[in-house]
Amino acid sequence: MSEFIVPIITPFGDDNSIDLKKLRAHANFLFSKGVNSLLLAGTTGLGPSLSVKERLEILKEFSDVPERVILQVASLDLEESKTLSRKAKEFKIKAIAALPPYYYPRMPDEWYIKYYTEISSIYPTIAYNFPLTTGYNISPDIVKAVNKNNGNIIGIKETLPDLNHMLNFKWEFSKSFKVYSGPDTLILPAIRSGLDGAIAGTGNYAPNTVTSIMKDDFELAIKSQEFLSKLAGLSQKYGQWSANYNMVRYLLKYDLGKPRLPIYPISGEKESLLKKELEMLMNEYKRDEY
Repeated sequence: MSEFIVPIITPFGDDNSIDLKKLRAHANFLFSKGVNSLLLAGTTGLGPSLSVKERLEILKEFSDVPERVILQVASLDLEESKTLSRKAKEFKIKAIAALPPYYYPRMPDEWYIKYYTEISSIYPTIAYNFPLTTGYNISPDIVKAVNKNNGNIIGIKETLPDLNHMLNFKWEFSKSFKVYSGPDTLILPAIRSGLDGAIAGTGNYAPNTVTSIMKDDFELAIKSQEFLSKLAGLSQKYGQWSANYNMVRYLLKYDLGKPRLPIYPISGEKESLLKKELEMLMNEYKRDEY
């Protein structure tokens, strides 16, 4: 059965600290809607802005459901990533995930291999492929080299909008190797092509729609994918890292705090325009559950 994983939004308060109460309430809602697991401190959760201490606080918050959480451990300091990996092992969570070392361009492949080997040898790792953010595209050869060197990459989150690239991982590794679709616009073809699931940021505000894409008959799934793709496009239009908070407030009817600067909250005229366009989209598709 396909896995539905949400890179959960991190709520921040007026003092710029993480609001753990809102984070847990949001998580409980997502679990109630059929979400299998959460990716903590992923890009949707503004993970690169979180300190090691903050990520450990989040990890402790979910210590009662370790089998349902994945922790994103990437850092510009490898020792920080290794510290987080050891803590993940201590808490016995589902897995860890790691972006390539973002910010540093033109690193040689052997450095990426060493980086992933050091992290994944501590705890089973899902490679987090997001070239738009990191400037680097993880290939099957990199994963093979890591695992050959006693690393333990058990899967990949593919945020590259290229179904063929995703399928290459599925074809070149054993059935136990998990390949998750990252782009929200490709969930339907990815699942129907045999991928293992989706790590969907839109699941934060439209979990029922993602579930429909993964489980309903093909005709209903097509309609749900069309609707979800337009929701994702609307969020991106207004700056998704901030707009995601608004989408939760408008669609799910509860407050999830605000983003952490320099991701500035949407306000004023843009907030009104986003809400108006969202209402038009909801009426067009006659949706009352998301």
